[in-house]
Amino acid sequence: MSNSSSPVFNQKKVLRACAEVLDRIEANPAYERTSGLLVEVGGEVRFAVDRRGPAVADVFSVTKAVTATLVGIAQADGFVPDLDAPAKPSPHTWRQLLTMTRGCETDGPWELDAVMARGDSWLEHWLAAPAVTDPGKKFRYDDGAYHLLGAALTEATRRPLAEYAAERLFAPLGIEEWAWLTDPDGLPLGFGHLQLDRPALATFGRLWLDQGRLDGRELLPPRYARAMATAHTTGGAPEWKGYGFGLWVDKSMGFFASGWAGQHVLVLPAADAVVVTTGYAAFDPGPPPTDEMPEGWRPAVKLVREVLVPVLLAGASS
Repeated sequence: MSNSSSPVFNQKKVLRACAEVLDRIEANPAYERTSGLLVEVGGEVRFAVDRRGPAVADVFSVTKAVTATLVGIAQADGFVPDLDAPAKPSPHTWRQLLTMTRGCETDGPWELDAVMARGDSWLEHWLAAPAVTDPGKKFRYDDGAYHLLGAALTEATRRPLAEYAAERLFAPLGIEEWAWLTDPDGLPLGFGHLQLDRPALATFGRLWLDQGRLDGRELLPPRYARAMATAHTTGGAPEWKGYGFGLWVDKSMGFFASGWAGQHVLVLPAADAVVVTTGYAAFDPGPPPTDEMPEGWRPAVKLVREVLVPVLLAGASS
């Protein structure tokens, strides 16, 4: 827990808020693809519901926060001595990739769906993306940057990314069920398509909330964990919040990881709480990629922010 005094946890109010969120999900077809909700306060699960889809499912761009976490572990292991050094094979630095400020084109042929429809090397294609701004100057949402991070971790650790993640991250966190989609070269996608369940996502949220500590021992350097949750730019689309290392920063709440189709891991340090929402897209990578998300769908996190987060933060101010 990051704050010095314990927030007041009101079980009845929290459960009432969770019930209201679920009622509003059920009442509005726009939220029909919501697959579940989990609320953890003080290190204990206080509410959890499964609605649809498999337990272990695609978390989409929440994967970026996991990749960023692995960079911090690799730094602690001595494989990444300087975040301002080039993250080979990319000419850009670790920091520029982590903060999505490498300054390269991300639209047209370098947009995610266009790249995933290719049969040749995604890595080489993203490496060839033309520069549009000076590196380190401007945020531009960049799936390619995080795929380059995955490749850089493989080169730096001299081990397959999934193998390194399994030993140094998933096993210490007690995560046994997971899968990670790979590109045509067999490289796990640093930008997305890691499959986890909601308890695993909550465990990541707790790790970030506790500044890299797990059960009292340091898994991730605290300084790096704080940098993950610090806005290094004002960010931009799709969340329109400040951006750290794989995490978005919301000054009114804390910080969060997010992914398409309704994947969110909200971390509320003041309330010592982690809230996980997930959506089931029935995604198929193809090519071409397909899914079953209806037109006009909405992420459940919208309701969580309106109904549940104020209740949790009210306890923090008591």
